[in-house]
Amino acid sequence: MYNKLSVTDYEKIIYFASQITKAIPKVRSSALQELSSIFGYNHTLFWLADNEGQLKDPINYNISDRMLDEYLNGNYNLDFLYPPFKKDLFKQKNVLRLSDVTTHEQYELSEYYKGFMNKYGFYDEMVVTLSHNEQVIGTIGMIKREKNNYFTNQDVLRFEYLSTIISSALLNCSEEKKSILSRREQEVVNLVKKGYTNAQIGTELFISIHTVKKHLQNIFDKYGVLNRTELISKLNSNKNRN
Repeated sequence: MYNKLSVTDYEKIIYFASQITKAIPKVRSSALQELSSIFGYNHTLFWLADNEGQLKDPINYNISDRMLDEYLNGNYNLDFLYPPFKKDLFKQKNVLRLSDVTTHEQYELSEYYKGFMNKYGFYDEMVVTLSHNEQVIGTIGMIKREKNNYFTNQDVLRFEYLSTIISSALLNCSEEKKSILSRREQEVVNLVKKGYTNAQIGTELFISIHTVKKHLQNIFDKYGVLNRTELISKLNSNKNRN
């Protein structure tokens, strides 16, 4: 059973929310900086996710580019907490630690630890998935150097609050929203801006009208609008603001 957060923790969470709200459109980089300065999560990685739940476009904080390159070049396949490989677990719980999926003894015998994490002086790991309408829109990974300073139940509880705040900020950020759209959704948006009808979009992209409508609904949800008129208005407003 998790302990309750302290009053200080709640105050920090409120302060964190105010800081990343100010940071639009650079929500991701700001979130990682504030997680470090406010809560002491000093080694972090922030991914976006497409409609299929595949991770892309990671930005790193206090993790070397060399380590990130090695991770992307195959070590993610060994990661006990790589979200696309643990979809069922993350559906049950959006914050997972290494200790939630393996024992420390098994972990220390793994190639992921011996050949990768230990090489760079890191030990423990925790991953948070960010969602909207049950769809993953991003993930944040955190690692620690200290072998006996594991991520705790307090960390998990803290991120059950923080994940909601970060997800909301991410969805309200025009720059990040564009990245959150799948390649096909971006194509649909470009044609909507040109004034194409659903039928014309379908013809242009060789997809059915039903599929066009499905893409449009996903786009509306991500931008928080109800129809094409509101979408165009919001796109124009974001363009003028930027």
